Amino acid sequence: MRKREKIKVMKDIKSKLNGFWVNKKSGTIHSVMSDTGYDGKLKLWNSTLNLRYERNYFFRNDGIDRFLKNYEYICGKDIDDNFFVNVLANKKLKSDFSYGFISKEEFFNTVKGY
Repeated sequence: MRKREKIKVMKDIKSKLNGFWVNKKSGTIHSVMSDTGYDGKLKLWNSTLNLRYERNYFFRNDGIDRFLKNYEYICGKDIDDNFFVNVLANKKLKSDFSYGFISKEEFFNTVKGY
């Protein structure tokens, strides 16, 4: 009986992690997908969107806790094209934030309030 409860809880967590997340410090936006690893535990696969070159990351076990601490949820996978192009995959917005042309508040207001 406990195994079924655990599987149900894992499915709920996995569905909440899928979507777009932003790093609180650097402003890098990630597309996150969750899956079950070879050992039956939760695994996250991240792909960057607003960097010059795409980078992929995997998080497992304690790494998921660090991920949740350092990243903030933006939205789910059901978005329109304008939001994706003008905010999520906007490399100029990220570079303006990195080089100090726009403030942290302005960047996060754009990302969250588009």
